[in-house]
Amino acid sequence: MHNRKIAAVAGIAALTLAACGSPPQTSEKTKALTIATTSNNQAPMEAVIEAYKKKTGLDVNLTVADTAQYQTTLRTQLSSGTASDVFTVWPGSGNPGAITILQKAGYLADLSDRPWTTKVEPGTAETLRIGGKTYGLPSKLDAIGAIYNAGTLKETGLKVPATYTELLKFCADVKAKGKVAFALGLQTDWVTQLIPYALVASTVYAADPAFNDKMAKRQATFAGSGWEAALAKYTEMNKSGCFNDDPLGTDVTASYSLVNTGKAVGVVQVLASFSQITSAAPKGTEFGFFPLPGGDTGTNPIPRGIGVSFAVNDKAKNRVNALGFVDWLATPEATKAWFGTAPGIPAIQGAEVEAEPAVRAAIDIIAAGKTAPFPDTGWPSAKVQAAHLAGIQRLFSGQADAKQVLASMDEAYGR
Repeated sequence: MHNRKIAAVAGIAALTLAACGSPPQTSEKTKALTIATTSNNQAPMEAVIEAYKKKTGLDVNLTVADTAQYQTTLRTQLSSGTASDVFTVWPGSGNPGAITILQKAGYLADLSDRPWTTKVEPGTAETLRIGGKTYGLPSKLDAIGAIYNAGTLKETGLKVPATYTELLKFCADVKAKGKVAFALGLQTDWVTQLIPYALVASTVYAADPAFNDKMAKRQATFAGSGWEAALAKYTEMNKSGCFNDDPLGTDVTASYSLVNTGKAVGVVQVLASFSQITSAAPKGTEFGFFPLPGGDTGTNPIPRGIGVSFAVNDKAKNRVNALGFVDWLATPEATKAWFGTAPGIPAIQGAEVEAEPAVRAAIDIIAAGKTAPFPDTGWPSAKVQAAHLAGIQRLFSGQADAKQVLASMDEAYGR
């Protein structure tokens, strides 16, 4: 396997958000630092922390939780004064850990004067700004697509599908080989959104890139839009045998195991999960990446956004250390530690990393401009995402149809 050095690429639609101030920074120094992130960032964060501890001698404590648990508990910890000094956040307002929600509550430190702010591509940087002020460091870019076991695909004698019609045939042909095309772990609620996000890149945003803006202006709804086609295709994929048995009884870790053991060709996932997938794979396993086709045009955009971002607790007990750590995260030394452990796409302009073939494939798609936004970055609150996650689980359990799921999302949006 040959890896090539790549420079970070970027370019995400800007969001205009409301402003809120923060108190002056203090100069109190301590010998400790606390950090919180999600489990799919554990390995690279541990590598980064180890390097930082050697550099500074600080006592650094890391807390890790699954994404759903992390997002649920973060705001509670912030309001009770028990949150970490530095923690992972998301752009927009689409989940409980998104910066718009946290900044409005006064939980985030203003990072506008930090030295790395000029190194972030303007479109990417804007997604972590509110009222012209920066509240997060975008460390890693992300994309959603099919991450597949190249050996398993070769074993089937098939090639990756380029259209939705080919996708359904691919699923049937893989099933005939005694395997499944895509491992699906809907027991982990955040996984439920990934295939719809991948499909709406084609069914919604390919034809209407301004869909999120139209939603915000009350000129569009989920119901009656390309979202209906996406959920219909999601349902059709399930009925056509694209997934493993009992997706609702399979968690995300088990879905990775299906790929690594050759029982499934691939899994539709965020690229941020790539390191978790590969960490449990047999030595020498090679992986690829392809966009999930949502139509028959042959042009398949992928959802693309910020994969990992970090903010500083405005009430951080170790504020000086927290600011220093976030600054260091933007340096070549930290980039080497992070991406040497977990392959991915840096968000800092000019950063160079070794690109695995799967990551290289995603980079090439992004560089070609075949992208769509992560839909939830334009949603007004976390209620929409909650309605979506619950709705997809109800869809797969037969308790709701696509129209009912989209109606619940429209209601949560405020329609």
